[in-house]
Amino acid sequence: MKSKFSLLYLFLLSSMLFACNSPENDVKATFVGIIEEVHEESATVSVIEADGIYKISGLVNINLSVNPEESFQVGDKVKVGYDGTTMETSPLGIKTLTLEKVE
Repeated sequence: MKSKFSLLYLFLLSSMLFACNSPENDVKATFVGIIEEVHEESATVSVIEADGIYKISGLVNINLSVNPEESFQVGDKVKVGYDGTTMETSPLGIKTLTLEKVE
């Protein structure tokens, strides 16, 4: 009986660890835009081209800290990857997952 409880406990523990390890940072949509404003660790980007099933437009707030090796300035053209969800703010908010400069 004790071994059954130990086995059940081990199974539940490994199931929880497996569930916590599943990737939540999958890029589901991307867009290309021009940086309009730069703040400390964020920027406002004007979307010029959106890919994926989630097509956004207008101004979007992005997180610059996902790419600390790069320096971003107003006027830079960037490609942003995000999880597909948006926050109902003005400008639009997203969870930035990838960020790179493009030519």
